[in-house]
Parts: sequence; structure tokens; C-alpha cells
Amino acid sequence: MKASNRALVCFCLLLLCLAPFIAWSQDDENGQDEAEEAVEAAEIIEESEAPVEPMIEEVIDADDAEVETAEAPPAPEEEPVEQAATEAQPTQDPESDAAPAGAPETFILQGHPIFTPDQADLVYRPLVNYLNDVTPYRFDLQISRDFHRYWLDVRRGETPDLVLEEAHLTAFRMQRDDYTPLVKAAEPTTYSLMASPTYIDGSLRDFVGRPVSSMPSPSLGYLVLSRWYENPMQQPIIQSNASSWLDAIEIVFSMEAEAAIAPRNLAERYVNLETIETSQEFPGLTLSASPAVPEEIQQEIRQALLNLHDDDNHYAVVHELDIERFIEADPQEYDGLENWLREVTGFF
Repeated sequence: MKASNRALVCFCLLLLCLAPFIAWSQDDENGQDEAEEAVEAAEIIEESEAPVEPMIEEVIDADDAEVETAEAPPAPEEEPVEQAATEAQPTQDPESDAAPAGAPETFILQGHPIFTPDQADLVYRPLVNYLNDVTPYRFDLQISRDFHRYWLDVRRGETPDLVLEEAHLTAFRMQRDDYTPLVKAAEPTTYSLMASPTYIDGSLRDFVGRPVSSMPSPSLGYLVLSRWYENPMQQPIIQSNASSWLDAIEIVFSMEAEAAIAPRNLAERYVNLETIETSQEFPGLTLSASPAVPEEIQQEIRQALLNLHDDDNHYAVVHELDIERFIEADPQEYDGLENWLREVTGFF
């Protein structure tokens, strides 16, 4: 082998032997470079983070200084709890519940409970409508569901502005509540004991122990019937469950009673029944006013009702009430009539 070739072979062998050492040295240099780069990055981070805390502290110190030196605005005054609650609620006008300005005065008219509520509305409504039409005031109708409830309200001291009722109750209100009778029906009131034709020429004694129909106490008819039989051992069996005087008569026709007590207008109408006895005359159906109604308004109401029979447009008023006309009431006519209540009910 030539010397040049031998030298080339030796050089190659040397390179093969030194190759591992050369690779290790390169890796070591690369690792050193990476380490140096990591150190440099850490130094950069330290340099960038180092001024942050002082900067934050400086900013906080500056803000504190401004807060201390700046003049604090006045704190809003706290409203009292009651005042706040009041303002939170919607304001209400104290006059919102009152009648609007210029509204007419309103009065309650109580109808006599000698009809069922539906019938009473038909009978008394035309009267209320008439007063609303011819006077500058407003009238509202009040109806009791039955005579028992009506009398209970009277005993409790209920005082409607206007009351249309029988004379003995008018006298009672005059004595206790200072009512003033304004007008009354022109026809006087009487009550008669009516029986079937089989009792022709009969007498009160014929009905002792027998059923007689009536409206409840203290209706005037019931009181009249009771006074006719003063002996408690010799009285009829009073069936006081009639809802109206017409109902009392119908009970006779249904043969549930031997006789019935009825007012004059019905006694004159049912000519097929025998009249056994008739009471004294009382002032007719009366409209009276409480002291709550001013005297000048009482006079206007009185005058309107005195003129009623001349008003053809309101003929239904007298027709439904079954009267001819209203006339002026004399307070002296009612003296002592309250005693009818004393004898039967023991109210006084």
C-alpha cells in the first residue's frame, strides 16, 4: 500500500475514534447556550418585574394623598323611615272618596217591608225615580229582606233619611228619633179580618183556636188582630208567616187558614171574602224625614209629593202604591200611636 493511502486510512480511523467526543462537545455547547439563554430570560423578567411593586406603591400613595387632601362631598341626609315609606306610597287625595264638586246631595229612602224584596222594588222604585226627576237631589232606595229584619234595624236605632211606613211606626220614630211626618196617603188605613163565605154573619169568637194568617209582628195588622183577642186563653192561632198582605189572603184561598187580616185596599178588592171585623182608622201610609234632612229640603220633598197626582208622566207612582194622592201630614194625628208597639212587643 502506498504511503498516501495509508495516511488517509489512518485519518479516517482517527475521525471515527474522535466522533463521540466531538458530538458530546457540541451537545455541551448547545446545553450551555440554552442555560445561558434561560439565565438571560430570568434576568429580563426580574428587570421587568422589579419596578412593579414600587410603581404600585407610588400609585397607592398618590391616591391616598388625594383622598386625604381632597375635600369629601357631604353625605346625603338619611330620610326617616316613616317619611320614606310615605313617599314610596302613591299619594291619595283626601277628597277622592268624597262626592265630586257639584254633585247633588244623596238621601236614603226606606220602603215599608210589606212586600217581598222584588215586589218592593217594583212598588217603591217609581217613587224614588219621581223624586230624582223633580228635585235637585239624589234618592236611593233601601229595602229590607223581610219584616223581621226591618224591625230589628228599627230597634237597633237605624235612621234612614226618609221612611215610608205605617202610622204606628211613624209615631215611634217621632218619639224616639225626632222624625217629621211630611205627607201621608189621602186614604186612611184600616185592617179587616177576612174569611171565606162560609163564615157569613160570623164573629171574632168563631176564630178562637182557628188558624188566621197575618204578616209578622209588629206590623199594624198583626197588632190589630192581637188587640181584638185580649184574653190569652181565647185567641186564634196566628200564622204570622205571610210575606205580604196579599200572601196572607192567598193562604186563605189555599185553605191553610180560616181567615186573614188584610189592609183596606185588599179588603175592598176581594169582595168574595166575608168581612168579619174592621179596625179603627189610622193615618195613611206616611213619608217621614229624619233630622239629618235639612228643613228646607224637607219642604221641597213635601211639595213635590203634594203635586205628584197632577203629574201624568209619573202616574205609576200612585198606581204602584195603590193610593189616590198624598196629602200633608199633621204630626198631632200620630200622638199615642206608638203605644201599639208597647202593648204587644214590650219594647218600651
